[in-house]
Amino acid sequence: MPFTYRENRLFCGERDLLDLARSVSGPIYVYSVQDILERARRLRSAFGRVPHAIHYAMKANGNAEILRRLAREGLGADTVSAGEIEDALAAGFAPNSIVFSGVGKTRHEIEFAVRLGIKQINIESPQELERVAQVAMHLEKPIDVAFRMNPDVNPQTHPYITTGFRENKFGMDESFLPELLRILQRDGARVRLRGLTLHIGSQLTELASLEEAITKTLPVFHDLRGRGFPLDRFDIGGGLGIHYGSDDTSAEFQLMSEYGQLVHRLLGATLPTSGRMNDGSLGCEIMCEPGRMLVARSGLLIGQVQYIKSTPQKTFVILDTGMHHLLRPALYQAQHRVLPLETRVDSITKPYDIVGPICESSDVLAKNVVLPEIRQGDYVAIADAGAYGYSMASFYNRHALPTEIVLD
Repeated sequence: MPFTYRENRLFCGERDLLDLARSVSGPIYVYSVQDILERARRLRSAFGRVPHAIHYAMKANGNAEILRRLAREGLGADTVSAGEIEDALAAGFAPNSIVFSGVGKTRHEIEFAVRLGIKQINIESPQELERVAQVAMHLEKPIDVAFRMNPDVNPQTHPYITTGFRENKFGMDESFLPELLRILQRDGARVRLRGLTLHIGSQLTELASLEEAITKTLPVFHDLRGRGFPLDRFDIGGGLGIHYGSDDTSAEFQLMSEYGQLVHRLLGATLPTSGRMNDGSLGCEIMCEPGRMLVARSGLLIGQVQYIKSTPQKTFVILDTGMHHLLRPALYQAQHRVLPLETRVDSITKPYDIVGPICESSDVLAKNVVLPEIRQGDYVAIADAGAYGYSMASFYNRHALPTEIVLD
């Protein structure tokens, strides 16, 4: 774990986080870049000899220094807007390592991507494919695309982060193929179909639903190859999750290992123990877009206790940070661990509700968490906030954004 206690104080490596918090005005996000890089290397190792490309899902955390380090590590970028593409370029990602996803790409964004010559645009609808073809014709520049398939798989995750079920707005099922193929027959010189992509949801802690999605998508891949399309990319998406209620990371590291084994078994690629390709190999690059798995554990949101308020029902710890800085508890009913930056020896533990300053009853970061005594002026950290924390923060109630600090 990147954050550990030493003599009752919380550290990141050699850095005392209480001293750090006292040196900065207002709430802060603290990230351990070393933890992120170690996870990226572990995921790469899980693929073994599989020809693969890891594209970091920037929507999880777009901190500029984290992006720079991941670009240097050799990862690509998965983006969902022109703004994210700009940030990826500024961080050092090459255009041919950038994938453009998302259901509502504007003409301006598509023109920007085509001019750059990015690696791939993931197509979400026939009208989008039409627009991409029009832009490519206007700019006289071809572009590589992949079809995002919706395999109608319902993973056991929060409904707001399920993306591969028939009721979701994402992707296309097989009924879209005739129209898509008509567009390709007309505009195939401008838009080159390179592969298929799928993404069934976020915060996945088991792989059965992903296996079902891949199994349903493979026949479409083979059918399109049989029609003469030279598909050489198969994108299995991202979404691997963590266990927010525990600091034990062994289960998620095991999940990474099983992820690589699943790719080997279903897509027929090699692991380090074998020097040859499986007979069932797709013979193509396997792509993925991890976000949360790489960065969630790396981050803490640190706030200072402004007031302690006790009622007959509750004891509230009121911080200078809240749902405007970390939306996940209010939006997804997510449960994050709470870590005091300093614990008092032999103090009595009691349950607290950790809340923020926002004028909303939903501004609760944690409920009924049992902690050592908390006093006015103390600092507490919301754990595992490196993913979908700062990237979803807002100026609601006209509060300032937190400071971001990356520790190496």
